[in-house]
Amino acid sequence: MRTCLGFLIFLLAGAPLFSLEWELIPVTSLQLGKLASPPTTFSEELLGSLKVPFDTRGGGWNVKAHALAGTSSAAVADFDVLSATLAFQTPWFRSFKPTFGRFALSEPTGLILNHPGDGMKLDLAWGDVTLSLAEAYTGLVTRASSGVSMSLEDQARSKETLASPRLVGLAETQFPLVGDHRLTAGVLAQHDLNPASDFVSPDTNVYSSARGGLVDTQYYTLKVAGPIVERVFYEVFATYGGGTTLSWITDTSSATGFSYQYRPIVSFLGGGSVSYFRPEWFSSAFKARVLAASGDGSATSAVEGNVNPISTLFLPITSTTLGVAFSPALSNLIAWEFSGSVKPLPDQDLVTGVKLLGFQRAVAGVVNAPGVLSSGPDWLGTEVDLTATWVVKSDVQLSVALGDFVPTAGTYVSGSDGDGYQVAANFTLSLSF
Repeated sequence: MRTCLGFLIFLLAGAPLFSLEWELIPVTSLQLGKLASPPTTFSEELLGSLKVPFDTRGGGWNVKAHALAGTSSAAVADFDVLSATLAFQTPWFRSFKPTFGRFALSEPTGLILNHPGDGMKLDLAWGDVTLSLAEAYTGLVTRASSGVSMSLEDQARSKETLASPRLVGLAETQFPLVGDHRLTAGVLAQHDLNPASDFVSPDTNVYSSARGGLVDTQYYTLKVAGPIVERVFYEVFATYGGGTTLSWITDTSSATGFSYQYRPIVSFLGGGSVSYFRPEWFSSAFKARVLAASGDGSATSAVEGNVNPISTLFLPITSTTLGVAFSPALSNLIAWEFSGSVKPLPDQDLVTGVKLLGFQRAVAGVVNAPGVLSSGPDWLGTEVDLTATWVVKSDVQLSVALGDFVPTAGTYVSGSDGDGYQVAANFTLSLSF
């Protein structure tokens, strides 16, 4: 904390006041619903940001923070961004930007990793080509602000103050193809730094339901995007997921017939979307998207449940939101999405939308969603979401999201909270200062 305060004092003392850009956004949220995993019913969040430019090339201090308190969780506060960026122009690079401190970590799909990290990032640009390199540590972020939970060890430490300790490395490049089509290639790797003393040792022949091992993963992504015809755009991507996970496998040399061994991960994530925009039709926008994440029909759990020589279950680092009511992780899942939005009142900044989603297993087996049975039907269910966002004034915004998920019979235990139907309603009021 002293380090953070000293950083801010130095930041403010060394910058001209006229160059400061700051914003405070109090956010009031109410979440109601009948769900397999009940949400927080009421929360208050304060978002803050501060920018102190060094120059006109993008260099400067950048600070983003939040404080959150809810009816079913303890109050938490943390920095989302706390970094300094230097910007240069050289004979070789149109832009040369090193960043130091805490910054947002992501990758080309936006579906595998979205998390703050502390480290260094380098952004380069020459001509129409960009290259970004980053290495960061996740273990200084508060666990309540983190979505990293990849292993049994992470689950066992869920009540601790700081997030799962992992070293993350990123490399991403983007360059033009033909016309306005662009290719993005990315490599992402994370190394598990949880204490080795807590893990089950390889060759152990006694099964443990509470302890596991290291989960190291790598992701290699190619993405292509561009226009098809006027107002119609596409995006297609494919990701290979590799790594190692501790597995409970058959072992004829073991006294019990089984033992723990590290085995490779060979998994895949793919997807595509088509978007259509029609400004004269009430600023309407339409989108169709499909996502597919590989599964493993023999896995006993979505977390360290491999029992085969190779694990084919795709494992993202952080989760992503798919539906308002039902939002499983991208593991052993195919998600279909059709959505549209309009501005129904020309003189008001009001956007309304509707989304139809369908969910199915990639293969029969475990799905990473609370309460979903591994032995249930392949088609998990269908959801309809209704959303509205109204900017009442320049500094006042209201948002409403309603979701209704109807699971297929047998997806949940009969009579459980998730069975029959699931509904969720989220109301948000945001103010800007």
